[in-house]
Amino acid sequence: MRHVITALTLMTTVFLIGCVKAPPVPTYPEITFQHLNPIMLNVSEIKVVNEFRPTLKAPNVEHELPVKIDQSVRNWVRDRLRATGNSGAVATVTIKDASAVEERLEKQGGLKGVVTKSQSELYKFHVLVEVKVSEISGASGFVTAEATRSKSVPEGITLNQREQTYYTQVEALMRGFDVEMEKNIRSFLGSYIR
Repeated sequence: MRHVITALTLMTTVFLIGCVKAPPVPTYPEITFQHLNPIMLNVSEIKVVNEFRPTLKAPNVEHELPVKIDQSVRNWVRDRLRATGNSGAVATVTIKDASAVEERLEKQGGLKGVVTKSQSELYKFHVLVEVKVSEISGASGFVTAEATRSKSVPEGITLNQREQTYYTQVEALMRGFDVEMEKNIRSFLGSYIR
């Protein structure tokens, strides 16, 4: 009889575990810049070149981001830059870096480490982009813009919480990049703005 009760308890437990639903996997919108006025460039064409190659291994984590930094740069180009000239000049936007790196943090030792929830990882996000305008005559001008963000997370966070951290940091990174790049274009490529 005891074996029957144990078997029934085990079957009930397995059934109940099977009924527990996993939390929904969140989806994240693209990071866009459609709400901002485009920068009108006196060029015939705008090209995007991606020189950044993710390593797909630790400590890099850009392949785990729910919204990629290099794709967000492409969205920035699509939303912020407009080719409005017919002079034959070309603007080339080169993505030099679009990385995210995880750094493990040391856990606090002793009794305090046992009772305290420590920060376990530090995430560093970086973007570096060059915009170069080349004319048929051979004249050219270029600017770069760079932005960085970093955020530590506590031990024991869920995958969904980690992805939310990734997303908010990439969003902040791209806002900083947008401000820096627009300032640099207006300061150093002003002769190409219409």
